[in-house]
Amino acid sequence: MNKKLFVSPAPQITSKYTTLLMMCAATFALVPSCVFGIVNYGIRALYILLIGVITSFVCDRLLCYFKDKKVDWLDFSSIVTGFMTAALLPATAPLWMSALGSVIAIFIFKFCFGGLGKNIFNPAAASRVILAAIFTGLNLSLFTGTAIGSNVASPLYYLANGDYSFITMRSLFFGSAPGAIGTSAIICILICGVLLMAYRITDFTIPVGGVVTFIAITWIFKGAIAILPFLFSGSFLFALMFMVTDPVTSPNTVWGKLIYGLLFGAFAALFRITNIMGETSVFIAVLMANICAPLLDKIVKPRPLGLKEVK
Repeated sequence: MNKKLFVSPAPQITSKYTTLLMMCAATFALVPSCVFGIVNYGIRALYILLIGVITSFVCDRLLCYFKDKKVDWLDFSSIVTGFMTAALLPATAPLWMSALGSVIAIFIFKFCFGGLGKNIFNPAAASRVILAAIFTGLNLSLFTGTAIGSNVASPLYYLANGDYSFITMRSLFFGSAPGAIGTSAIICILICGVLLMAYRITDFTIPVGGVVTFIAITWIFKGAIAILPFLFSGSFLFALMFMVTDPVTSPNTVWGKLIYGLLFGAFAALFRITNIMGETSVFIAVLMANICAPLLDKIVKPRPLGLKEVK
């Protein structure tokens, strides 16, 4: 009997792109901003990234071995998870924190949920929130002094106090302001995010919805002067381009994706203007949006062609 039916884990998308190609694209999209982070924050940033990626890959392979699960050497999802988890840390973080974050992401938020395609939460975002709950310095204080030759605090510290002039747009765009290794170079995040959407590797609906509500709520509560500083600081754009667009943890319908993006932007903006959890707040917003995704898939269902509503 010919086996013509192949069932694979999510993301199950009708597309010319395979899961392997999508993971490779995600990895390459993270590289430019991380390179900027290494240049701006020093060689220690490279060590944190390498430790995160290696730990994630080894942990994934060991868990496959102990679960008697066939090891797929072309499954690069663990590399993407480790890369992203490490990229969310500041260069001042202890090296072991990168390894711990990767273990939490792979073991708890991937394997405990069933493996690739079955996780409810974005593993990197969930790991970052857990680390921040254990080590409170990840909210703001560990970001102080990450810029070369500077004891300047995170831009969010000044924005919380209403100081919009201390951090320049140039420093935010080119990643020289204090921040996480892979999330501070806004120009790289925007270019790579747009390229992923242009090649339809990620969906543009979610980022559009997220930006709309983020800008609207920031304008209402903080005024027009706060829009650009809030939009380009912290890890909001990184999460918007690379995390909430994850096809595994996002809805499957167009309207579901739009509402999902609107919700994420609203959560992120409200956390930002109230200064809750500092640099960690955007990742809490990611998890809150992830929780809503299955519900949106149930509420916003595409109606099959020709189906009549039963009253």
